[in-house]
Amino acid sequence: MAATLKLNAQLCSHAYNEAVEKIARLAAYATSRSLKIIGFGEYFSIAEELAQKDLIILSISTRRLAEMTKSQSALKSKQVRSAYKDASGKHQSRQENCWDIIGNILHGVEILIYKDVGKYVETDIMKIVENTDEIDAAIAIKSDKFSQKVFRLTDFLKCLNEYLDDANDILAQNKIFVGSLYK
Repeated sequence: MAATLKLNAQLCSHAYNEAVEKIARLAAYATSRSLKIIGFGEYFSIAEELAQKDLIILSISTRRLAEMTKSQSALKSKQVRSAYKDASGKHQSRQENCWDIIGNILHGVEILIYKDVGKYVETDIMKIVENTDEIDAAIAIKSDKFSQKVFRLTDFLKCLNEYLDDANDILAQNKIFVGSLYK
């Protein structure tokens, strides 16, 4: 068993519960086929604004939880594929850790959400033909440090959901019981 940490149970529970709630809301948003089913309308811009707010609150809550439980390394070990433009303007792809993505979200100058993106974009024509996967929602972040970084919202949510399992174990080791299992 890991060393016992001196944790504030109320703050840890709040951060954990906020993160879980925001993942649930964002997962519902990311996987809904709203445009394909009911079309564009006033609801759509409101849903997008709520998703942006939820993304920021999720990032704050997850970061606070990682800092309080000293589990940043667990979050840094989780990877998400992102696309970006390099200095020459060429599109590139790379794996990035979720800790850095959270920092990009919190310190970025603009967050854009693309809904119902469609087929995954790839530079290799063979990969496009072979790929049947669709992207329901993508997040684009603009920053002072880079022009734009884009990643699948569902990949990011999966990453954070896996991290929350790790954080839940750490909390339980410290006699802080969160989640539906303990209700």
